Amino acid sequence: MVWFDETVFIYYYVQLKRPINVIEPRFRSFFSRFSSWAESAYREGEELRANISVGSGPATVAKTVRMRVGDPVVGRAETTVPIVWEATGPTALFPIMEGNLIMAGVGPEYTQLAFRGTYEPPMGALGRALDKVVMHRLAESSVKGFVDRISEALERE
Repeated sequence: MVWFDETVFIYYYVQLKRPINVIEPRFRSFFSRFSSWAESAYREGEELRANISVGSGPATVAKTVRMRVGDPVVGRAETTVPIVWEATGPTALFPIMEGNLIMAGVGPEYTQLAFRGTYEPPMGALGRALDKVVMHRLAESSVKGFVDRISEALERE
């Protein structure tokens, strides 16, 4: 974790045991559908929501978030999907996470799926102190769960 002024950087990745030419079309298709779901929900006057959770069993902490997902951007070496998520309901303790989900080939047989993002802890100096002690761990855990679920879905397809 890195702090620059008030911005906190977060990064997590997994390796998929599939070549990029197999998994990347699934990735684009997955997020193309995701974007169209968001667009449909918006037209119906709703917002796309997801549950972000940390832990399992009785120690689970969960929060419903509003997600905005941009269209996949296909580059020469990677495909990037811009994502923004923010808490619904009372939001004083929860920052807005802005980032990119990135898929890139790693050799002929593996693909890396990574999330690279930033957020600013809310509540000024108190929020920054809480972030250093506990909230950043929750943010890391929620990003890990999000990326892991996407990678599992892509490998299943």
